Amino acid sequence: MFHFPEPAQAVVCGLELVERVPQLGLPLARVGLHTGPVVFQQGDYFGRTVNVAARIGDYARPGEVLVSDAVVATTGDLPGVRYEPVGPVPLKGLAAPVSLYATTRAGVSSGRGR
Repeated sequence: MFHFPEPAQAVVCGLELVERVPQLGLPLARVGLHTGPVVFQQGDYFGRTVNVAARIGDYARPGEVLVSDAVVATTGDLPGVRYEPVGPVPLKGLAAPVSLYATTRAGVSSGRGR
């Protein structure tokens, strides 16, 4: 888990992570991002935002960065980044579906066909 003061920083880091991990011979990373308030206690982060991000990460495919609509709304037109709608997705433990977006570098398709 990583914490960033700004969602745009998290998006860029997520993309860097999934791009660089294979070069190190490690298993493909999957990233789920959400934004909102968190509780910091005894060196760890807690709260609904953390839970939603974890569920999005569980839904992501290896090598994929998925973000919530809240991340898209706060990052806007992030240079060099493209968001492709995945749709509303029911996630374990959440009462309502979350609108997700596959995140890629501009000019690269996510290949997501769900």
